[in-house]
Amino acid sequence: MGLLLILGIIVLVVDFIFSMWNSYNAGRISSLRPGAGKLFYVLGGFLPMGYVLAIVITFIVSYLGYISYSSAVFLLSFSFLFFGLAFIVWGVMATYVTARTAVRGGGWLAWLVTIYDAFATIWDAWDYISGFFSNARNLRRAIDSSDFSVIDVVLVLVTAFAAAFLVTYAAYREGRKAGRLLY
Repeated sequence: MGLLLILGIIVLVVDFIFSMWNSYNAGRISSLRPGAGKLFYVLGGFLPMGYVLAIVITFIVSYLGYISYSSAVFLLSFSFLFFGLAFIVWGVMATYVTARTAVRGGGWLAWLVTIYDAFATIWDAWDYISGFFSNARNLRRAIDSSDFSVIDVVLVLVTAFAAAFLVTYAAYREGRKAGRLLY
């Protein structure tokens, strides 16, 4: 396996873990502030998990030959365009929340997390801006291809989002239970 493939797998595993952790923490936040907790759940848990599962399912069904090359290109480009923007919005929100915690006396760890969130958000924004037009072009070419299948795309996305909801909502509910016990 190539180094980039290994790095990509590591990133997906880390995104999976962070999505679960964010869902759990969003549940804990929901005990105190239901609106903020649900927003954090969607942006920090559900959508990132949907992204991870959409990528994994796309690679698996493409490798097995169940979807065409153009459908796989569409799914990967769509994932970049849609989820990339959601990650930037989430990054701005996470940076704000961690900065607010750090300013209120969260300690050196809160400052470290704030700095990481800020740089990760800037990196995500730069990557999104630099890759936007090439992914938009790939999206358009995939749609124009003769072997593109809307049904395949919808099935992969529905499967990814359904699985993402089941997994992250379980973590969210556990976080709500833990949040009720603490307060």
